[in-house]
Amino acid sequence: MRSFGIAIVTVCIAALATTAGCGGDSLGRQSIAGSVNVNGAPLEKGTVNFQPVDKGIPGAGKVSGGKFSIARKDGLPVGKYRVGINAPVPGTGSEAPAGAMPGEPLPPPQELIPEDWNTKSEHFVDVTTGKNEFNFDVKGKAK
Repeated sequence: MRSFGIAIVTVCIAALATTAGCGGDSLGRQSIAGSVNVNGAPLEKGTVNFQPVDKGIPGAGKVSGGKFSIARKDGLPVGKYRVGINAPVPGTGSEAPAGAMPGEPLPPPQELIPEDWNTKSEHFVDVTTGKNEFNFDVKGKAK
């Protein structure tokens, strides 16, 4: 009878661990990785943003040397996302213009990426269960 009681307790603990998730992700996040090229060259520094189309949570990954990744713990749930890419033109937005008053806000950096890949993006990806690798080839503004 004692072994039967131990078996029931073991089954209950296993059931609780499964339903509680043991620190698992209730959103079903997926890791994301990929690359960003601008006019055929790797984007040195920037950000790839993912905005959910229907449901989900937004996410972003930093681009360095043309590559980006988002770990599963910070990843995106399965779904469709609008992609936006941002990268400042080097040397812009970090210095006050000549004649600026002390305390005036700095001007925003100039954008290296054309607006059809950021503020007016119509580029989408589908995040699925498993491997999610997205490679973006941006054409246009950057030289």
